[in-house]
Amino acid sequence: MTNEVEGERNQHNNDEKEEEEQQQQKMPPMKQRLTQSQMEFFLDYNPITLKAVEYKICSCARPHMRGFHLAWTSFLVAFIAWFSIAPLAPAIKETLGLKKSDLLWANISSVLSTVFARFAVGPVMDHVGPRKSQAFILMFAAIPTCFAGLIQDVVGLCIIRGLIGVAGAAFVGCQFWCTLMFEKEIAGSVNAIAGGWGNLGGGLTQALMVGIFSMNTASPGCDQECGWRNAFFIPAFALMLASVLILFLGDDCPQGHYIPPVVQETTTTTTTTTTQHAIQSNTDQKKMKRRKAHIADVAGNPQVWALVLQYACCFGMELHVNNTIALYYYDRFGLGITTAGLVASLFGLTNIFARAWGGMISDLCYKHWGMNGRKYSLVCLACSEGVLLIVFSRMPTLPSSITMMVIFSVVVQATEGSTFGIVPYVDPLNSGGVMNEPYGAVLPVVVTDSGSISRYIVLVLVRLVVVVVVVAQQRILRTTHSSSE
Repeated sequence: MTNEVEGERNQHNNDEKEEEEQQQQKMPPMKQRLTQSQMEFFLDYNPITLKAVEYKICSCARPHMRGFHLAWTSFLVAFIAWFSIAPLAPAIKETLGLKKSDLLWANISSVLSTVFARFAVGPVMDHVGPRKSQAFILMFAAIPTCFAGLIQDVVGLCIIRGLIGVAGAAFVGCQFWCTLMFEKEIAGSVNAIAGGWGNLGGGLTQALMVGIFSMNTASPGCDQECGWRNAFFIPAFALMLASVLILFLGDDCPQGHYIPPVVQETTTTTTTTTTQHAIQSNTDQKKMKRRKAHIADVAGNPQVWALVLQYACCFGMELHVNNTIALYYYDRFGLGITTAGLVASLFGLTNIFARAWGGMISDLCYKHWGMNGRKYSLVCLACSEGVLLIVFSRMPTLPSSITMMVIFSVVVQATEGSTFGIVPYVDPLNSGGVMNEPYGAVLPVVVTDSGSISRYIVLVLVRLVVVVVVVAQQRILRTTHSSSE
């Protein structure tokens, strides 16, 4: 009797294996999921989730590290295109006869479109995965970037900046992709590095665009207007190239193609199995009730809204500075367009290390003090950012202003990196939806660009609110962290 049972079981397993192989052969190579025998990765990984428990920056091994590098490079290219107009704002303002308020409204248009794009793309990624979504975002943004040189007035400027602003949603794909590839224990470091290197585009675009502008104007017969109108083809081409590379080289997750997550609710029943030699009783069998991820779960989660306000105080500040810093140095200290752009690039270039520092600080504090360590490291960094903002605004000379800008930038990026250490714990099922929580970043941009309220007072007050908000999360986050483990 036992031999018959074992034979039937082996036959059943063989049939399942053959059926799985047939299904795999029908799929395109990039959509095939890895079978159990294929799950040998370059990195150490969790055998249950297949997510990596370590990272090696110099490796491009598939799928973990290749996904990591595609995530941050795609966001880097998107960030360069997103802010490609900002460093050329002085030339555009002079050529089109715009007012400073016109440029500020264009800045608001750029960030507002990002808000809605991130809000929309998060739930989409929860259902279709990061790879296809990221490629679509980049390809879409390439179109208005390519035609940015056709701007004729403030309306056209606002429309183009709004359409290009969709590229800012690539941040969601960058973070979601890393979350699918790496375990939460190293999430702070990995997400911070990926996000920081992606945000490096905010500094690179300042230097890159003024470099292209200078190269164009150096050509005979090319004046200032010709210089900026022909400067956008390179970032547009980079967007299209990155989109193609993502589609053909990347994997959504360690298993290959993406399958939407589900909530699994278990119930226990008791059965009895009798054989010739033994009686097995009280065997637990799990019956799964499945429910897909839903945006309503994110919208109704108070932790998400707390992070919205908190992230508005760090990433929102970065967006505002990236949009206006070149114009600030051009107007206040009388620098030329090229010099002002190079100085402004220093603010974004600190992303190469500062945001990773924030994630590493969060991981280190988590190792010693648990989730409380992540929360209070975020509080300290956010308060330091508010203080440094005041100091930076008071600098009277160019050298002191540049020095304080760099220090201020380091803390801003570290605060963002510290935030990434908390996000994966908020709602693991709806990670894509939670990753779009930076739509609160529009607040500082709208407030400071509108000029209706004193910008420094408002932003410092918002940072003080961060302390209350983050501390208020303590009880909720502790509950979530316990359940996720």
